[in-house]
Amino acid sequence: MVRVGVLIGVFVAGGVAALLAIYVALRAAPGTIMADDLVDALSVVAAPSLSRFHSGSAVYVKSSVGPSLLERLHSEHPSLTFRSFSERPEDNGCTGEGGSLPAAPCERDDFVKLEALSAPTPRSMLVAVATSTSFRQVLLLKFRGRWHVVVDRAYAL
Repeated sequence: MVRVGVLIGVFVAGGVAALLAIYVALRAAPGTIMADDLVDALSVVAAPSLSRFHSGSAVYVKSSVGPSLLERLHSEHPSLTFRSFSERPEDNGCTGEGGSLPAAPCERDDFVKLEALSAPTPRSMLVAVATSTSFRQVLLLKFRGRWHVVVDRAYAL
C-alpha cells in the first residue's frame, strides 16, 4: 500500500513540475509584437535619423507598419513631410562610369528604413535603421510604458 502512495506522490510531483516548466517557458518566451508597440518603438528609434533633415523636407519611410507609423512620425516631427517609400521617385544612383568605387553613397539622402528584427524577450525589441549614409541596430526595452534605447550600434556606409 505504501508503494501505491509513493507512486501517486511521484506522479503528482512530476505533473506539477511539468506545469511549472511550461509556465516558466511561456513567461520567458518572446511574445507577439503588437502593432502599437511596434509603432512606438520605431518612432523612438527613428528620431535621431530624422533630426538631421531640414524643415520642410520630404522623408520617405520604409516599414512594414504602414500609415500608422507615418501618422505618428508626422505628429512628433511636424516640420517634415512623411511619405511611404513606395512613393519615392526612382533613384538612378551611381552611373558606374570609369569602373572606380564612388567616394560617397550613390542614393539620394531622403529616406529612412525601419525594421523590427526580433523581440527576444517580452518588453524588448531589436530594430534596424538604415539611411543612405548609415546603418544602426538598436536594442530597446519597454519600461514604465515607454520604449528606452539600451544599445545603439551605428555603422557608417
